[in-house]
Parts: sequence; C-alpha cells; structure tokens
Amino acid sequence: MNILKKQNGMSWVGWLITIALIIAVAIPSIKIIPIYIKDMKIHSEMNKLGDDILKKQDSLRVTPQTIQEHLLERLTLKGVTEITADDIMITESEYNFNVRVQHEFKERIISDKYFTLNSDRTVNIPIITKN
Repeated sequence: MNILKKQNGMSWVGWLITIALIIAVAIPSIKIIPIYIKDMKIHSEMNKLGDDILKKQDSLRVTPQTIQEHLLERLTLKGVTEITADDIMITESEYNFNVRVQHEFKERIISDKYFTLNSDRTVNIPIITKN
C-alpha cells in the first residue's frame, strides 16, 4: 500500500499564484494612493482656509484674488502642485465667499488604462462686515 506523505507548506505553483496576485494589486495601488492623498490634502487645506481668512479679515480687506493666492500657496506648500488658478472658482455673495476647487487627477495604470479621480471641493467663508 502507498502511504501518502503529509504536505508541508505551499507548492511552487501556489507561491507563484500568490506572488502574481500581490503584484496585480500592488502596482495599481502604488499609483492610485498618492492621488487620494492629494485629494485629502485639498480637503484639509480648504477646511483650514475658512479659519485663516476669518483671522485675516480683521486686519485687511479680503478679496477673491487674495483667497485664491492664499489657497494656491497653501496647496503648493503641501505638495499639491497640480492645482492651478483655473481650477479655483470663487464667487462672492452678500454674506460669504463660495470657494470651489475642481480638478481631474488622471494616472496611467497599464498601457492605455487610466485611473481618474474628479476632485470637487467647496467651502463657504463668511464675510465679516465692520460697522
């Protein structure tokens, strides 16, 4: 009678399949994760923008141009250099500034396959009026 040996560990084929799956997940992840990090930085800086502008309104007149310059400076310091002045839209109403950043991040994954993330963030900054 043949006695079957007890198998210890994975076979070469098992290791090859496991490594192929890890590579198939890792390559796109390495390219996609930085895009999500940049989107989170945009969201974070826009939330901080409201507080900064409210503090500045005490000392100087805040205009859409100063808000745009301040936001571009903050994003550049955080390493988000893809955002340009064309991506930032600022509208002024009677009571607040509506600041909107719209940008499309596009990253090539494999040959002609792309990953696209449309970032669209908006924040309202109240206008302080002095009497």
